Amino acid sequence: MLLSDYIARGFPGGLDAAIAAVGVGGVDRIQAQCQLRYCPETDGALYPPEPQHQILKYEPGSRPVLEAIAATLGGGTARERAQAAMRWVNEHVVHPHHVDERVPPDRALSEEDIVASGAGWCNEQARVLISLCEVGGVAGRLCFVYHDNLRCGHTAVELGLDGRWAFFDPTFDVSVELPDGRLAEARELSGASRALAHQAYREPLAEYYECCRPWVEDEPGWGSADRPSVEAGGDLLAYLGFTHYLIDGVTRRDRRATTGQ
Repeated sequence: MLLSDYIARGFPGGLDAAIAAVGVGGVDRIQAQCQLRYCPETDGALYPPEPQHQILKYEPGSRPVLEAIAATLGGGTARERAQAAMRWVNEHVVHPHHVDERVPPDRALSEEDIVASGAGWCNEQARVLISLCEVGGVAGRLCFVYHDNLRCGHTAVELGLDGRWAFFDPTFDVSVELPDGRLAEARELSGASRALAHQAYREPLAEYYECCRPWVEDEPGWGSADRPSVEAGGDLLAYLGFTHYLIDGVTRRDRRATTGQ
């Protein structure tokens, strides 16, 4: 199967055209236009039956700003550090919907510059979260999500934890624990566990909308007529696309080569 047939192709409605003309620049544009659509044909490639995330090696001193932030996130398990990183991004890289001065969407900034600006669109917040995690050796990929209404889109993250992918949304500070204690994958929240996604997004969405500046009403997809409802926020994950992202300063090695297996 040629995965190229599913790179930013085959999404419903006008999403293919919207992705092709996405109004961002630099690496953000490349990432959006290189996303691999999630569907039955790509399920095995995106979620292998026996996933073995490649081991990441960070070269100390390569990204000192990110390294310093990561050092403040505390110890604990990789899962706890990832959740701490998500909270840090949510608190320190404020979404532009909550700031008075309009932030252009095509800034094409580095992660360090995004942090320094104090604000970041969802795709920028996602990059900062992935960067903080990869400095600590946890692999990440961007998760592009699209609402069932085909008008509202968003960017979140999946992180490689405990041999599988786990969904994190730094904009809303959301990750979802399943009844068995695992953190949910995006595909689970898009499908069988969408009711849990609805529940997880209710409070964060309500708080988010309360803080939105008036001009957000004019934003395509996020005005009150198009954005996710508080009661059914999980419908934001109706359609999914993924782009892997390895930041500068990090290299990856095959786990098999490292362990000798």
